[in-house]
This record gives sequence, C-alpha cells and structure tokens, in this order.
Amino acid sequence: PFEVKDIRSEPAEILWFVGDYASLDPRNMRATQGLARILREAGVDFGILYDAEQNAGCDVRRVGEEGLYQHLREQNIERISQCDFERILTSDPHSFHTLRNEYPEAGGVWEVVHHSQLLLELLETGKLRPATRLGARVTYHDPCTLGRYNGVYEPPRQVLAAIGAELHEMPRSRDNSFCCGAGGGRIWMSELKAGDGPRPAEARIHEAVALGGLDYFVVCCPKDVTMYEDAIKTSGHQGAIELRELSELVLESLGVPPLVAAADGKEGEK
Repeated sequence: PFEVKDIRSEPAEILWFVGDYASLDPRNMRATQGLARILREAGVDFGILYDAEQNAGCDVRRVGEEGLYQHLREQNIERISQCDFERILTSDPHSFHTLRNEYPEAGGVWEVVHHSQLLLELLETGKLRPATRLGARVTYHDPCTLGRYNGVYEPPRQVLAAIGAELHEMPRSRDNSFCCGAGGGRIWMSELKAGDGPRPAEARIHEAVALGGLDYFVVCCPKDVTMYEDAIKTSGHQGAIELRELSELVLESLGVPPLVAAADGKEGEK
C-alpha cells in the first residue's frame, strides 16, 4: 500500500535486488511484500530496479549454461552500475552468493547483504522494535548457499531470538545442514517415481516434525519457501507444522496488520 522507489531514477541507500522466485511465485510474493513493509516500518531508504532486473544467474550457471550466465551478469552489472546506492540487499541466497562472490570478477564490486543480516542490524539498532514476543516453537533450515557457501549461520537465529521465538535445532544444521537440492537445478526436475523414497525436501520435513510440538518450519530462501511448502503437503504433515519465511515472523512481531485482498483485487491493510 505504498510506492517503492525506482532506483534507476532516484538514489537510495539500499538497492534491493529482489530475485526471480521472490518476485514471481505467488506464495513468495507474500514474504516479499512483508519484507518491503518491514523496511518501510524501519525507515530504510530503498529502491528496486523494476523490470531492469534480470535473473542473477546463479542457478543458470550451476546447471551448465555458462554463456547465458555471463549474458545475465553483463546486463545486471551494466544496469546496477548506473544506479546511486550504498549497499545491495537480497532475500535470495543464490542471488546473494552470485552478486557477492562471482560478479566482482567481471567488475561488479558492491557490498551485498542478505535480508537476515539487515533484519538483525535493524533490530540491534532499535530501528525495528517488536511489539510482542512470539513465543512460537520453531526450527530453522540453513540454506546451503547462505550457510555452507557464505558462512551466514548466526543472523537468522539471532533474529528469531530477538523476536521471541523458541528455536529447536534439527540434528542436521549449520555446516551439516541437509540440502533440498533446489539451487542445483532440482526445483525444475520431474518428481521421483513411486518407490524411490521421499524427496529431499520431504525427508527434511520428516526430520523437523520428529522434533515434536513445533509451530513453524522457518526458512529464509525463496526456493525453500516453494520446496518446503509443497513438501509439508506431500509428506503427509499438513496441519502438523506450518512454513514461515523469516520476514513473515518479524512482521508479525511488529504488530503490523496483514495484507488482505480487497474486492477490486488490490491489496490493502486489514
């Protein structure tokens, strides 16, 4: 319910590189809109590239399309370099990894932060002040590209602690986390045949539910939202546990009214 800066035409402190799944997948859009509302609540000066943003190319490169990756990288570097900003923000660990570690070799050198890191910064500086402690029992899944590739383990956990969530770690976590496979191309692969056993994401949900008495399975990656939301249903655990993206829990702790669909199809505050 507010305008977002077009960073191509006006400067901002933060260039938010939204990413593909966070922009286009309906379930992820809710988390993305939630993060936008959090940034506004904290007074963060941010803008986006709108239709000038291309896929960052991380997954493209992982499945072997090096030429397409270089084309996407070239376009993104050219467009981002024309903007006036201090840092790049993204909620997508795959975009985070590629922008941070692979774009510099082609001249794209910027400070890049994951949204879990920025959320923690905003909470620690008092720019975000939770109105309530959640008290929910949760477990957290470490995205491989955020954790093992980039060593970002503590910020998501510290955010959960700051908003009053009770964290219960799964046996496989941090640098021993269990990969859902999405970033390596699995998100586009056909389903396993009957009798081949549970999909990786389903096995992970079984592992979480085995902890007992959890309210939420918390993720901070758009692909994890898609993979695990589906896996909760297909693994037979619908109703036993719910998925939440980290931003959604932070927004809830702030007491900001949720968005609801209006009769005209546009969203507004409840």
